[in-house]
Amino acid sequence: MNKPLTRLQSIAAIHASNILFAATALFISLLSGRFDGYFTSFCRFLVGLFIGFGQLSFQGTPFRIVRFKPWIGRGIFGAAGMTLYYVSIAFGTPGRASLFNNSFPVFVAIIAIFFLGERVRSTTIAGLLLAFSGIGLVLFDGVKVSLLADITGLASGILAGISYHFNKNASKTENPVVIYLGVCFVGLATNAFTVGQALSLDPISALYLVLAGICAYAAQIFITIGLRDIPTTEGSVHTFAKIPLIVIAGWLFLGNTITPRFVIGTGLLITGLFLNQLVLRPRSRATGRTGDRQSID
Repeated sequence: MNKPLTRLQSIAAIHASNILFAATALFISLLSGRFDGYFTSFCRFLVGLFIGFGQLSFQGTPFRIVRFKPWIGRGIFGAAGMTLYYVSIAFGTPGRASLFNNSFPVFVAIIAIFFLGERVRSTTIAGLLLAFSGIGLVLFDGVKVSLLADITGLASGILAGISYHFNKNASKTENPVVIYLGVCFVGLATNAFTVGQALSLDPISALYLVLAGICAYAAQIFITIGLRDIPTTEGSVHTFAKIPLIVIAGWLFLGNTITPRFVIGTGLLITGLFLNQLVLRPRSRATGRTGDRQSID
């Protein structure tokens, strides 16, 4: 078993993942003028496939699927959510796309309540109301952004919420890298129709695509490590930091507009997400933290 990290080391790993996620979003946004989100997704999955099998080979771990249904369910909804996230970046801005994509705990809560019989508490309702109020403010913040960008961004969050439940189930028996490779297989198959865009690649755009894939993979490694040894509720607060980080990066490097309503809406969403984390991930009496095994996204 790996040696547990200290709280400071865990938090440092989470924020390293936040920086890498922000870098990935920026690279994808820089490519949006030449390639659509489907092709950039295809390239991300391709890079992830090579890195994933390389990691399994290096570790001497066989590619083995214990239970196919949760593995393929995670692959289908995970790949769809990631693809729509990249499409949303291409149509809009990395900040808005990331905000909507990271709203997925709201939909995790809704699924848990209405389909899995999760107990409804007052903090759950308050968290959902705050989160949806924040989403509404962002949707109508006055900035002229393609409606398709917002719709695909929000859809990516919904699909990520469904994917979460498959991921939680699959992680009980499957290796995290094997789970991630399932997402890559589905993503490559469904986005293969865009492979013709590779004819338009130049050295700079090819470099951006490779860097986006590497940063995305490394971000998932760091987030997996960072969330392993601290309570999920505490870790989630730090993972939410990637939302304002990506927004600020888009403003600094891409000239994206930030409105007061966007800032307020982001704050409401993050507050609502935090309340949902407190309810949906109760602490274990024995360890004081959740027993959910974290997996690569």
